[in-house]
Amino acid sequence: MDTVFADAGLPGVLREIYRDDRGAAHPFDRLKYTHPAILMVELSLVEMLRAEGIEPDRVLGASLGEFAAAAAAGVLDVEDLAHSIAAQVQLVDRHCPPGRMIAVLDDIGKYRTGGIGGPLDERRCGGLELAAVNFGHHFVLAGEPEKVALQEARLKADGVLCQMLPVAYAFHSRLMDVAAEPYRLALSGLAVRPPRVPFVSCAAGATMDDLGIDHFWRMVREPINFQKAIRFLEDQGDSSLYVDLGPSATMANFAARNLSRNSRSRSVALVDPFAREGHGLELLRKTTRNSRRVLSGKSENRGERMKAIIFPGQGSQSRGMGGDVFARFPNLVSGADDVLGYSIVDLCEENSGRRLDSTEYTQPALYVVSALAHLDRTGGGWHGASFFAGHSLGEYTALFAAGAFDFLTGLRLVQERGRLMGTVRNGGMAAVIGMGEERIASVLADAGLAEIDIANYNAPDQVIISGPRDIVHGARDVFIAAGAKNFVPLRVSGAFHSRHMAALQKEFEEFLQGVTFAPLTVPVIANVTGREYEQDGLRRLLSEQLVRPVRWEQSVRHLMAQGVTEFEEVGPGTVLTRLVGKIRQTPAPVPTLPSPRSEPATTPSPQAFREAVEAGREASDRTPDSQSLGSAAFRNAYGATYAYVCGSMYRGIASEELVIRAARAGLLAFFGSGGLEQGRIDSAITRIAAEAGTGAPFGVNLVHNPTFPATEDDTVQLLLSRGIRAVEASAFMRVTRALVHYRLSGLTKGPDGEVRVANRILAKVSRPEVAESFLSPPPERLVGLLEQEGLITAEQAALAARVPMADDLCVEADSGGHTDRGNLMVLLPTMLRLRDRMAEEFGYPVRVRVGAAGGIGTPEAAAAAFLLGADFILTGSINQCTVEADMSDLAKDMLQQINVQDTDYAPAGDMFEIGAQVQVLKRGVFFPARARKLHELYRSHESLEEIDSETRTLIEQRYFRRSLDDVWQETKDYFARREPKELEKAEQNPKHRMALVFRWYFGHSQRAAMAGSADNRVDFQVHCGPALGAFNQWVKGTRMESWRERHVDEIGTRLMEAAARQLNATLVREAGR
Repeated sequence: MDTVFADAGLPGVLREIYRDDRGAAHPFDRLKYTHPAILMVELSLVEMLRAEGIEPDRVLGASLGEFAAAAAAGVLDVEDLAHSIAAQVQLVDRHCPPGRMIAVLDDIGKYRTGGIGGPLDERRCGGLELAAVNFGHHFVLAGEPEKVALQEARLKADGVLCQMLPVAYAFHSRLMDVAAEPYRLALSGLAVRPPRVPFVSCAAGATMDDLGIDHFWRMVREPINFQKAIRFLEDQGDSSLYVDLGPSATMANFAARNLSRNSRSRSVALVDPFAREGHGLELLRKTTRNSRRVLSGKSENRGERMKAIIFPGQGSQSRGMGGDVFARFPNLVSGADDVLGYSIVDLCEENSGRRLDSTEYTQPALYVVSALAHLDRTGGGWHGASFFAGHSLGEYTALFAAGAFDFLTGLRLVQERGRLMGTVRNGGMAAVIGMGEERIASVLADAGLAEIDIANYNAPDQVIISGPRDIVHGARDVFIAAGAKNFVPLRVSGAFHSRHMAALQKEFEEFLQGVTFAPLTVPVIANVTGREYEQDGLRRLLSEQLVRPVRWEQSVRHLMAQGVTEFEEVGPGTVLTRLVGKIRQTPAPVPTLPSPRSEPATTPSPQAFREAVEAGREASDRTPDSQSLGSAAFRNAYGATYAYVCGSMYRGIASEELVIRAARAGLLAFFGSGGLEQGRIDSAITRIAAEAGTGAPFGVNLVHNPTFPATEDDTVQLLLSRGIRAVEASAFMRVTRALVHYRLSGLTKGPDGEVRVANRILAKVSRPEVAESFLSPPPERLVGLLEQEGLITAEQAALAARVPMADDLCVEADSGGHTDRGNLMVLLPTMLRLRDRMAEEFGYPVRVRVGAAGGIGTPEAAAAAFLLGADFILTGSINQCTVEADMSDLAKDMLQQINVQDTDYAPAGDMFEIGAQVQVLKRGVFFPARARKLHELYRSHESLEEIDSETRTLIEQRYFRRSLDDVWQETKDYFARREPKELEKAEQNPKHRMALVFRWYFGHSQRAAMAGSADNRVDFQVHCGPALGAFNQWVKGTRMESWRERHVDEIGTRLMEAAARQLNATLVREAGR
């Protein structure tokens, strides 16, 4: 576990604890050591209890302990936990001022105004904040070191027992707020799962069913209410045993102090410095003797390499298979012969009667050989698997390996399955090679091949189709003409994994009713869903497997997303190993999708179908054109001709020329002000206003700057002074003072009493909680602050509660630059529902419009966004490769050549330390790999001096092309002018100095790309998403194939026109069906 934390960027804890010169009196209060040390103790005790067969009914954590509780409940895996703690340590050290915490042993009611439950008496508490309430006579205060010291002196003078805690920061107080935004950003990619057991939070004082990213900040910031959490549990009416897994027995003592006299609950500590060693574990063993259970359902990543064992299906059989294992299991082989009524050895080794390719014989043979191979591999001991999975028939072997049934029961299942499938005739299947599932579905629809289903999603370039034999075989020419590399009919007699097996499904369901399934000891991935089996879903999914496709690619990607790094194929052949290799070579551009629904599709009634057709005819009579797509209110609000936005691009890549040309064509466009000095922004506004024309639809980008927040305020002051009435708010994780200032400065009350909004905000969002902040009125605290400072009027402050923060939300899916890798199909409907719910809650007179961005580079993508309900669309990457974009010709030459697979994810320079990522150009450059290497070095070293000479030489000569000393000098000069405090910190903290030196490379790589430095071509950092690759394929063979013929206005209008044609064609096609 120490290695896991070290891989996350923290120093070795064990090495520090067991230093030769460390004594009992040596201070141990550095976060980078204390945080992982505490968690290592707690998580090790969790694993020890699991080894005893002891599982919790609930988990409860306080402060840092909530992270351990999250891991114990399966909310986080250990690697994600380590990275979140590493981010917390680094960001607190970097951003938060020094602070102290003091425990007070006194009646907390004395320190409140109004008694129990009242607010804290600031005078009596010395201006400190309440950080924790552990029980009625034990609470913790936090604040600045000087205030805490004064309070300690007062308490001691009054005879009140108190103790200064060994921490250097004021956790659970406002002094932590400066780290909030960076911490949320650091955790934005965290994989958070629902808890497997009830999760009780001391931040909430109750059970939480869904832990979002924000809650992990609440654990750090909000007061610990241990007393409330214990009382909540006691109110459930059950007696509980509270097991303290911490290193000091403190929580067991606190829990005991919160129990009433009539409570039958108890508490025990596994590690207690004041008790006999092992006493707590002995007591726990006695208490749980009759209630221990084996862990099942989900896999735990315990800091080791995660492995999935996979079992093959039909197609892997061969004569001679199993010859080396049959002799080792004579009793099982004899039992198999009795069940089958023939010799399994003769079938496999001799292929007597050439029956091995007949499904009724193939399936039992493969099951027996794979199951025995698994038993032979494990020797009856630990299998080393975090997950099991099997392809089609192989899923039965996986379930056997996980303990769902015994060997002979599994054999009876596959024997019946094979018998039923062997009765099918006139069915056919074929492998389509070199064509993805979406394209295959399109080809089937366009060719009218409605009887063919997709049966197996094997790999990105290998999909199996299934249906009537003649139709399947006759589809070969259709697919080859559509671009498939090959079309290979399979040697089968049935249309397996398709609707044509429905009759067999019912018969097999009846057979399954007689089978009893034991609890799974290891998670098994189901073919039907690509996700873990639920215990109560075994029968249903096994029967549905006959009529539903095998989602092998989705299964493998899900396993990879869970942390699996090793796949071991057990059984004959290496078919699955090759498929896994193909899947790994083609990374998914977005995270794997949620499990598909298992319920069979319903067929609409004839009346409903007739109504749908009639609606389609009516829609075709109102055929949309490019200027009527999307929201008319959006077009009217901005004076635009199209519901189309040219998004901003950093450092003026979305240039004056780009904005002017787009605005003249009636396209809303935003100047890319991020990273530019105020004077440069001012001159750009002057030029755009003069050349775009009166009333032209344009605005300016406002980028969130958590490192230098004053930059936001300065930019807003400039925009207000220049009368800019529209901003595109980018990268905001919360509403800031500058945004509220801009929004409210334009509020007035009309003659009718309605609020008039002059300053419009189009907010880019990719997370619902961020969208919610823009759909809400401005925070009252910020409104009051601005009014006090005289930046807004009293009337504007009063009107603030009647308007949302944004006029428009742009839902940003996977895109170039900073990205959450979201899926538009998932995000947009969710945001639309959120918009409607909040509009009803606040009663806004005007609806907030919701648009779409990310991945829009073709008419089909644009049309899909409008079909999903988008009020407008926004493009970015495709505009970077135009004549008007302020990007170098050399970079545009490179961008013009890319396809959809030619982008990659790399560490973000502006959030380098916390590991945030950006999507960038991959083809023809080394930047993504070099950026990752620098981040790996940062995580594994404490200073530049720790880097070995060979690696240092590589960085200096290949990456930087100058010495690290020269880079540091250049960095020092920059921060001396811009932010001297950053420089002071770097001088005191070698790791921070290393981060600043490495961050220099990110700025250098971006400047080189914009300048077109041929000598630095391989280091170009160009933010770009796959939408540009799709666009390149759309215009291939046309005049616009060359970027020198691409103009931002022409791209926008042509995309909208083609999208309208696409929608019209769809309406006509649907109306005619």
